[in-house]
Amino acid sequence: RKRRLLVRVRDVESAQRVLTAAGQPAEILQDGTLVLKDAGSVEHPDDTNRLLVNAGISPTQLMVDDEDLEQYFLRMVGADRRMQDE
Repeated sequence: RKRRLLVRVRDVESAQRVLTAAGQPAEILQDGTLVLKDAGSVEHPDDTNRLLVNAGISPTQLMVDDEDLEQYFLRMVGADRRMQDE
């Protein structure tokens, strides 16, 4: 199962630059949420929070998202279908 850290901030691009420079690559979702998938970020969200705050970027939301069994199943079935289509 996948775990990821979801972060919302007011200045997404600046936050992404700060995180990437610190070795925590972040993807930006369509809704502006930053997603960090590395184990360090997921296991220690407080470190990510501190990094952003020290850079002058205060998170408005910080949440570890743990994929539930249904999401896992749908992802696995989707991956299986994609492989069959190739």
